[in-house]
Amino acid sequence: MRASRKPWVSSLIVAASCCCAAPARAASLCAPNEPVVFACHVGSKLVSLCRPAGDRGMLSYRYGGPEKLELSYPEPGRHAGAAFTVKSAPLVGGGETTVAFRRGAYTYTVYSKVAREEDGTTPAFEDGVIVARRGKVVSKMRCEDGGEGFREPVTPMAAK
Repeated sequence: MRASRKPWVSSLIVAASCCCAAPARAASLCAPNEPVVFACHVGSKLVSLCRPAGDRGMLSYRYGGPEKLELSYPEPGRHAGAAFTVKSAPLVGGGETTVAFRRGAYTYTVYSKVAREEDGTTPAFEDGVIVARRGKVVSKMRCEDGGEGFREPVTPMAAK
């Protein structure tokens, strides 16, 4: 291969190969026509709360990867009888919002909180999912990418 006489061409090729070398991580498990209410990476998995297109009162929870969902609530094509529970609580320097649902003996709680670090001035952000079985926490997964919190206001809503 012949070297280019324009040095910027070689730099551009190197930069392009670096950008394309690693596959991009999906941003959410929501369909392209579904607004993303919440999404983040927990390990190699994604957690997403999606709002079915055109239906502001419904939510769908999804966990897994783009190639394989491990949990979808409610199951595709089914309506859930129970609603998601939405709660907000004030914290020093911020607050916490949670969206939870029950599936059998398990409760899944998606949370986003803002508080103050120990120095009292620096804000601390934390998003994630807590899974509890009969009230006892069995898993707490923090968003590795920091999450973005809830991307739109959440109010008590039904599942779809």
